[in-house]
Amino acid sequence: MKSEKPIWVLASASLMTFSTPAYAGEGDVETAPPEGVEAEADEEAVLESGDYAASVELKGSLQDQANRVFTKADFERFAPRTALDMVSRIPGFSISGGNGGGQRGLGQASQNILLNGQRVSAKSNDAATTLSRIDADDVIRIEVVDGATLDIPGLTGEVANILYRASEMGGTFEWTPQFRKRVGHSILVGELALNGRKGNTEWNASITADRRFQGHWGPETVFDPDGDILLRRDEFGRYPQNRSGVAASLAREADNGNKLNLNASAGLRHFANRIEGDVFDGTDLFLGSEVADNDFNGYDLELGGDYEFALASGRLKLIGLQRFESRPGENRFTNLDGDVSEFIVDRLGRESVVRSEYRWGDKADWQVSLEGALNTLDSEAELLFTPVGGSVIDIPVPGANATIKEKRAEAILSYGRPIAEGLTLQLNLGGEYSRISVDGDAGSGARTYWRPKGSVSLAWRASPSLAVNAEVERRVDQLSFFDFLAAVDIANDTNRATNISLVPSQRWRGRIEATKTFEGIGAINPFFEFAFIEDKIEIVPISSTEEALGNVDSASAFWAGVQGTLELNKLGWKGARLGFNASAQKTYIDDPLLGDERDISQVLDYFVSANIRHDIPETNWAWGVEVNRNRMTPFYRLDQVSFRYNTGVQGNVFVENKDVAGLTIRAAVINLFDSKDGFWRDVYADRRDGPLAFREEQLREYGRIFQLSVKGNI
Repeated sequence: MKSEKPIWVLASASLMTFSTPAYAGEGDVETAPPEGVEAEADEEAVLESGDYAASVELKGSLQDQANRVFTKADFERFAPRTALDMVSRIPGFSISGGNGGGQRGLGQASQNILLNGQRVSAKSNDAATTLSRIDADDVIRIEVVDGATLDIPGLTGEVANILYRASEMGGTFEWTPQFRKRVGHSILVGELALNGRKGNTEWNASITADRRFQGHWGPETVFDPDGDILLRRDEFGRYPQNRSGVAASLAREADNGNKLNLNASAGLRHFANRIEGDVFDGTDLFLGSEVADNDFNGYDLELGGDYEFALASGRLKLIGLQRFESRPGENRFTNLDGDVSEFIVDRLGRESVVRSEYRWGDKADWQVSLEGALNTLDSEAELLFTPVGGSVIDIPVPGANATIKEKRAEAILSYGRPIAEGLTLQLNLGGEYSRISVDGDAGSGARTYWRPKGSVSLAWRASPSLAVNAEVERRVDQLSFFDFLAAVDIANDTNRATNISLVPSQRWRGRIEATKTFEGIGAINPFFEFAFIEDKIEIVPISSTEEALGNVDSASAFWAGVQGTLELNKLGWKGARLGFNASAQKTYIDDPLLGDERDISQVLDYFVSANIRHDIPETNWAWGVEVNRNRMTPFYRLDQVSFRYNTGVQGNVFVENKDVAGLTIRAAVINLFDSKDGFWRDVYADRRDGPLAFREEQLREYGRIFQLSVKGNI
């Protein structure tokens, strides 16, 4: 019986809301002011009116550097409710960065979203999340800028600056229930967002309900090395989750130009997996039932803020962040005989970050940044076994109980300036010092290291319709403290030992991308990226019988793709546009066990998506269809190889009315072609250089999913 998380994520809300058509939109490189608007209009009147043309001098504007400029009129046919609705429809642009998962500390800016010319000093409550709390009516314009041209080190490629001014009070709401057979209906899914302004102070807040029911069902077959059936399981898996929470932001600019930003978020994190299976032998004789339960209850809490003020000939920004992440949970498996195994964990992670950034310069932009961070993970775990009619047996799991700490300091010097007509250079040079200590039942120890960091990026405005960005970067990757710990998968009878010698991987990374716009047609954005990785984290042998996560000396990856939007008006199909997104990656690593070259475990192999959206002219109706397919690489352990996939092509279709009593209502069908979750696993008698012990194969339906979406303004 399998207890790993299945690929039902392909039927998640991101597909149900059709993220790929988000590239659609219109806009010109330059937009002329409406007739009758005075360029010298009083700024306060401009702020009150929200008028685009008269606000060209509005603080936070980057229009001088902008490649493309959009106003709400450019998105009118989509009836946007929030700033997120607008940004997600910019041709050839997609939101990246943020969400707290892949960045060490705060670091330099990585999100390609700015709010009034500023980055957001937050992780889980990041800029992209904040966009969903900004009313579309409050957006003055959106400026798409080359990141390397800005005085914000770390940004490269195209960046969207959302210039907005909150009204005195407003808000939006969205309700997106899902209806599924067998699994259950997800009714409590939606968001209520409020925003407002009083004087120079703006605020926004949201309450999110995200209680979903997902799952799948179907057979699992176990074969012996000769292909004969050993066992067959008829399984049903159900996976409820709750990611509800609250978030808020406040921004204030004093009369002297000092700026204050505060962010806070808190959320529940409940994930439960229950897989029930009836087991039959190779002759279809019923043997009994098995049940695997995983139940994790926790919370996330984040507080962040920054304060910027003038100092000497420059400006100093002070930033602080505090995060808490609680992950207690229990894995429980009941086998055919009625024996019960339990792996119980209680984990609390904390992250404290302080950062300062001082920038100065006129013809050239200089910045020096200093950051200090303290990360801690406290973990307690126990493995219990209760035989039928017997007493509980406590089984030691060395390395599951530990306290892990990292004290880290970083310093970066940045320099940027135009070096030729239409060509801008940005340099970043520095390094980080870290001390990692582990204190637990499998041993204690501490070590220190120093790692160089930096980047060089170029932004070239080749023509009014072509922008090219290139970057080479030396980066230290995020290090998950959970990777240090021993873990047990009781349903699959696998375990992982502890390894207190882990260090974060490092990489040389390069990327070049271009954005080509076609007047009246759309935009395309091709890219190529490579990475040469040191100390890549993979499963490695640590003894003749044990495996753990460890560092592999070197690995490499090469990634290429293109995304874009093409309006179909000139082909005679008024109101229609084609969106597409395709990328493929090839990776290389020397297998830690066999020594031969293979793919890195569980990374993107390829992704292909295409969609058509048609806004029927002179009506409030729209419809669309999307098809996509993706594949990940296999997962390699020392005694097994496993692979998850989806059968066939994923398909979604929707119909939408943008004014039903002032609301936008959409109905969608997800998994139109009835794709299924597939899985296989080859398990070896000893290790992968030995004979095959058995092979598992799964094929599980998850059915078509129906979703209703209701959006409106308050």
